[in-house]
Amino acid sequence: MKRLQVIAALLLSLSISTGPLSYAHAYDKAFLASGESAGDLPTSYPQPLHHPSPFYYKDLVDLKSLDESFIIDQRYATSDNFTGRVHYDTVLCLIHKDIASRLLRAQRLAKSKGLRIKIFDAYRPVSVQQSLYDSTPKELKIYVAKPSASSLHPKGLAVDMTLVDSNGKELDMPSEFDDFSIKAHIDYDGATERQKANRALLIDIMQRSGFRVNKSEWWHYYVPENASYPLLNVQFIHFLKARSGRLDHSYNDASEHDPSEGLSFRSREVE
Repeated sequence: MKRLQVIAALLLSLSISTGPLSYAHAYDKAFLASGESAGDLPTSYPQPLHHPSPFYYKDLVDLKSLDESFIIDQRYATSDNFTGRVHYDTVLCLIHKDIASRLLRAQRLAKSKGLRIKIFDAYRPVSVQQSLYDSTPKELKIYVAKPSASSLHPKGLAVDMTLVDSNGKELDMPSEFDDFSIKAHIDYDGATERQKANRALLIDIMQRSGFRVNKSEWWHYYVPENASYPLLNVQFIHFLKARSGRLDHSYNDASEHDPSEGLSFRSREVE
């Protein structure tokens, strides 16, 4: 009881001192400060599973530092994507800290069914969003958005994902990731019954965790209520340098962008 009172007091102080902060995120901080055991956590709020003090940079956090059981398969860090080009300087799954607890909850729900989450993409620097748009054939640009105020990947508020079984094998879905056809729509009726059931399961897990699904892409989930957050252009290598304490203090990633000013980022050349 005494520890619960400590948590309550810390939650109150956090809400006062930090301004707008999600309850789940505040709870994690209070829990870590109280020394409470994992068994005492309320089931509605998943806690970081192995990292006692997650590192944040520009409000971004490494998802694997919160829970190592997530499988990361970032297609844009390789040429195995619809553009055939490499768009990331390294493999790193970053998300905005304010949606971390939702993804942890989704992973816990998946695990309760003997499954895990595989992430194809999450936070995407605004320069990479522009690169993807520039690399997309004209007839497919309706599927890839040009960076704007409504872009959610460059804010760390969207994830592309699927489910895998206990052996790491992806569940059979109506289409492949980044399939720009009607098969990717969540109401596509030409899939097998197994594919429909797997798609429905993924959508249910994510909706129960506080996400919405893109109606044209069964793999795309997002949090719209924080859409006013700024676009970010933090490159993965700079996040890693900041975490290791080796980031040059003169570095300026121009992390916040006003879409009304226009964007001039171009696709980087890949040999």
